[in-house]
Amino acid sequence: MSATTRRSLDQYLIGAGSLTVLVGVLGAVALHDAWLLVAAGIGWCVQHVGWARHNRRIGGAA
Repeated sequence: MSATTRRSLDQYLIGAGSLTVLVGVLGAVALHDAWLLVAAGIGWCVQHVGWARHNRRIGGAA
C-alpha cells in the first residue's frame, strides 16, 4: 500500500528551484557557460519564493 500525500505548490516550487540550481551550477562548471549560472540564479529565486510561501502558510517569518 502506498500512502498518497498531497503536495502543495510550495513544495513544487522548492523542489523545482533546487533542481534548477543544482543542474545550472553543475552545468556551468562542466561546460564553462556563464548563462547556466543565470538559470541557477532564477532557480534560486523560485526556491526562495517557495520557502517564503511555505513559511507564510505555517505562520513563520519570511
